Amino acid sequence: MADTHEYLVNTKFPEFSLYDDDEKLVCRADIEGKWTVIFFYPKDDSPGCTLQSCSFRDQYEQFTEKGILLYGVSSDSISSHRSFKKKYNLQYSLLSDNNSELAKSLKLKRNFGFLDARVTFVINPEGYITYSYTSQLGVTGHVKKALKAIKIVENTL
Repeated sequence: MADTHEYLVNTKFPEFSLYDDDEKLVCRADIEGKWTVIFFYPKDDSPGCTLQSCSFRDQYEQFTEKGILLYGVSSDSISSHRSFKKKYNLQYSLLSDNNSELAKSLKLKRNFGFLDARVTFVINPEGYITYSYTSQLGVTGHVKKALKAIKIVENTL
């Protein structure tokens, strides 16, 4: 059974500094003050990761119309991200966690002992994780769960 990463809810999202597919440095300061969804996926262009990434692509407007930032993260290189983004017309930035430093700082465990974690986080404007969803196989559920978590938060504001 995969770790659910629920222990991270109500903790501050860690400091990070990663390059995106346009070689722009993105750090925690860039997401502070805004609702943000960051999803981790194992590998560019693999079947499950493509489905997951495209499901976020297909619902992208639901995030942007609410002013929510969206980032995908994997350990793939910047050039791999650039090709993957172009091939599937992804509108959001893909961050290269080349040495898995961000994943390690979040203590994301490898699934089945070898696959990088597939985890989605919703982060509030104060920088705290308000929701975490982990599923290696339910790839399209990540976008649905993130949108549902955001709707729940909106209804409590």
